[in-house]
Amino acid sequence: MKKLFIILILTAFSSAYAGGHITKKQKVETIQCLGHYSATAVLPADTIEVKDMEMALASVKVIRSFLQKEQVSDDEMNKGMNEHVDKVYGKPFDKGMNDKCNKFIYKLIPGSKEEIEKLSRTIYGG
Repeated sequence: MKKLFIILILTAFSSAYAGGHITKKQKVETIQCLGHYSATAVLPADTIEVKDMEMALASVKVIRSFLQKEQVSDDEMNKGMNEHVDKVYGKPFDKGMNDKCNKFIYKLIPGSKEEIEKLSRTIYGG
């Protein structure tokens, strides 16, 4: 009976872990990147390359879908995203933050780099 209980506990733990649930820290950083990409997507066209804008729009879509699968509410996503957008609104494109978010998101979300690149090519016919 004790072995059965231990097996059930380990199975439940490994199933939850295998499901890819993110940590609180990962969720916060993911939402911050969502805010970065959202702010990037609305920069004036003459201040950013079209490909960066396309990638930002595609990243927003992929990240939102991922967070929804992780059962993060739209309210929580929007609140965190808006807080970041408010900090950077009106500032120029932040390539350093963009590179940091790209690296983080591509590592966190399996297949995201390919999905974002594919989706970005459909936005403005890129």
